[in-house]
Amino acid sequence: MSIRKQQFYEGAALHLLACGGSIKSIRYAAPFFVVNGDVLVHLKYSAKSRSPWAFTFTRDEQSLLGKAATGARLVIGLICGADGVAALTYERYRSVAAHRKGAVHIACYRKHRQHYEVSGPDGCLIGKVAPANWRRILEN
Repeated sequence: MSIRKQQFYEGAALHLLACGGSIKSIRYAAPFFVVNGDVLVHLKYSAKSRSPWAFTFTRDEQSLLGKAATGARLVIGLICGADGVAALTYERYRSVAAHRKGAVHIACYRKHRQHYEVSGPDGCLIGKVAPANWRRILEN
């Protein structure tokens, strides 16, 4: 069985969480990872090596995220190539990308040694996303 590119990126993001020492359990419930039994993690990746990184959320994916967020804590991890992961709560994701009938495009920008700027069809995220936020998603 071959390893797909998506699995490499997801594995790297999960490895960063594991190195933080706060993972007690993890299981895959497609398309989410369930971490510590109560945090749903949805990972998207961009293989591009430099900023800006682009992410597309299909109509079906938007609906799935909305349904999942009603019953659990949902974190969206935007894997920005080999640079790192921008972590967004579902609420912050929705602030830049309200549900639409078509696909939604999100962009992440990051200058050297800066935090991530996230923008979508509904504007820019208020505040920047620290790369270290990814390791902190399990602390709340």
